[in-house]
Amino acid sequence: MVIRSVSLTHVRNHEHTEIPCARDVNVLTGQNGSGKTSILEAISLCAIAKSFVPVSDQALIQHGHDDCTSTVDAMRDLDVPYRVTVSVRNGTRKRITTAHGSSLTPRDIIGELPMVALSPDHKSVTFGGPSERRAFLDGVMAQSSRRFTELLYEHRRLLKQRNAALQHGAASGGSDVLDVWTEQFVNVSAEIVERRHQFLVDVTPIVRSAYEAVSGAAEEIDVVYQPDVLTHGTMEQGAPYSTEAVAASYRVASKQLRQRELARETTMFGPQKDEIAFMINGGLVRETASQGQHKSLLVALKLAECVLLHERCDERPVVLLDDVFSELDRDRCARVLDRVLLMGMQCFVTTTDGDNVMRVMREIDAVRGGGIEMSLISLEKGRASSTSHTGHTSVTTAEAA
Repeated sequence: MVIRSVSLTHVRNHEHTEIPCARDVNVLTGQNGSGKTSILEAISLCAIAKSFVPVSDQALIQHGHDDCTSTVDAMRDLDVPYRVTVSVRNGTRKRITTAHGSSLTPRDIIGELPMVALSPDHKSVTFGGPSERRAFLDGVMAQSSRRFTELLYEHRRLLKQRNAALQHGAASGGSDVLDVWTEQFVNVSAEIVERRHQFLVDVTPIVRSAYEAVSGAAEEIDVVYQPDVLTHGTMEQGAPYSTEAVAASYRVASKQLRQRELARETTMFGPQKDEIAFMINGGLVRETASQGQHKSLLVALKLAECVLLHERCDERPVVLLDDVFSELDRDRCARVLDRVLLMGMQCFVTTTDGDNVMRVMREIDAVRGGGIEMSLISLEKGRASSTSHTGHTSVTTAEAA
């Protein structure tokens, strides 16, 4: 997938901005608050129907306006045009339009424009709690599998219904409705566990390879799935995670926990309680890893995400690197950019030091003998200006109304 242009209207501090995009690398430069990240958020909105930054949809809308709109014009790897427009309005559902219709839902477009984002906010994947790692895993899997996206939506709905039934059951003493919701919840949850397990089996060797490439260190990396089904029920470590076996264990857990759940009025088992443990040299990353190891692992996870999305979507993802040059040393940044370009993926980079990033890019370009198409886009308070460069860098014209 290659984005040809991005258009933003009332997104953050952008009144209206249109940016044509280079095939390989687009460097967005400007001071903090100039609107660099907002352009990446606009791309993210068209890819996964929300910002890659953990904010509400309303936070994307420019102050003084009721809605915002983002449009991406792209070309698929098989030279098929793809255009998507997403509008966010206060208090209403998003309006999503593609060639397939104008009344689409987020699940209709997730995975159509595969995207990998890396920003300082993603440090929580290795530093944070289990929910951060589950969100990372589910985000990758949702983009690569329409079925998994549906399972996540269904799980959320059934969890809400089951909790409501627990609250009602605690008040009335009835269990018939709770049993109905429990069976549906168990079946969906079991399939999520099976799919998560298989995905982690597939991704672990890719993470190991990417970590060594980024860090230059031959350390032992492991990704360990610790599903909640091992805590409750009859499932044992090492048993096959088939949907049938997991569902059977969950049914036992639901009976064992019934009285405690009724007392607490909440579901106490399920994939919403799973953990994914990252290990380096046998130690838990969140407890023993150095700052450098954390950074290298996060980059390795994102590079592995690039590989998996390419394989499973049959489309090269677009890569968004938000302020990574302030978080990673120059060598790591160069390795990331080099790996992304080796995979033939379009990259968008935000930075306050555009000249530094362009120097890194020219070094990579020189090693390869030229041919990398690049653009440097300067922004100031939501306005983008054109800048021309010599060498292999293309001239970029970006207009802001």
